[in-house]
This record gives sequence, structure tokens and C-alpha cells, in this order.
Amino acid sequence: MGLSADKARGALISGAVSLGLLLAGCTSTAEPQATASPTGVGSLSASSSPATSSSVSSPSASNTLTIDITIADGKTTPSGEKINVPVGEKVILNVTSDIDDEVHAHIGGPGYELEVKAGTPAKGEFTVDSPGSFEVESHHLEKIIVILNAR
Repeated sequence: MGLSADKARGALISGAVSLGLLLAGCTSTAEPQATASPTGVGSLSASSSPATSSSVSSPSASNTLTIDITIADGKTTPSGEKINVPVGEKVILNVTSDIDDEVHAHIGGPGYELEVKAGTPAKGEFTVDSPGSFEVESHHLEKIIVILNAR
């Protein structure tokens, strides 16, 4: 009976070690190295009516992903949503906010920043040039808007 218990204990330890290694791979804190090509410095739209909802447009044949972002009452919409994008995808941010803010895309190097003025829609774009996971966040609120998973 002692031999069976030793085999079971060994299998349990082996499984726990395997699970630990698997989980350690998922929680790495190292940021991936990436580069991005900003293709515009956030241009402002003439319209001043804030959007009331947000949406994410699926990548199209033109390799463009559009993300509509609303910042209002201390919240962002979307909020922490994960979006898969192919490497080389152009990302367009359409942002409306009830406060002055900066939207940052942590896409490697200096990243990308879009200045947002309260009540005035802002639009900017960049290209994801490398694989990895990249956060787009509200600087003022310190909240993650979306996470771009580039593959």
C-alpha cells in the first residue's frame, strides 16, 4: 500500500509542477518589445456632440480597425476589452470625453498619445508593427480601455 501512495503523491506533485509552469507562462510581467508607426497626430473633428455608445469595428479588407471610445463620469467604454489584431493593422481611435485627457497606446518605443479635449471628438491612428499584447489606456483615469493582442 505504501508504494501506491508514493506513486499517487509523485503524480500529484508532477501535475502541480506542470500547472505551476503553465500559469507562470501566463502571468509574465515582461513587456514585449514592439515598434509602431504613428500615422497621424490626433486630429480633431469639427463635430462637438459626444457619442453615447462605443463600438469596435472588425478588421476589414483594408487592414483597419476602428475603436470608438467614450470617457464619461469617470469610466471608459470599452473597458478592458481584449481585441485580436493582425500585425500590420492600422488602428483608428475615435474618442469623446467629458474631461481633458490623453489616450495612450503602449505599443513599444515611445508609444502613441492622443490629446483629448472635453466635449470635442478626437481622432488618431497608429499601426501595430510587432506581435504582442498592448494596452490602450486613459492617462487621466489610469484605466485600461482595450488590450490589443497582435499576432
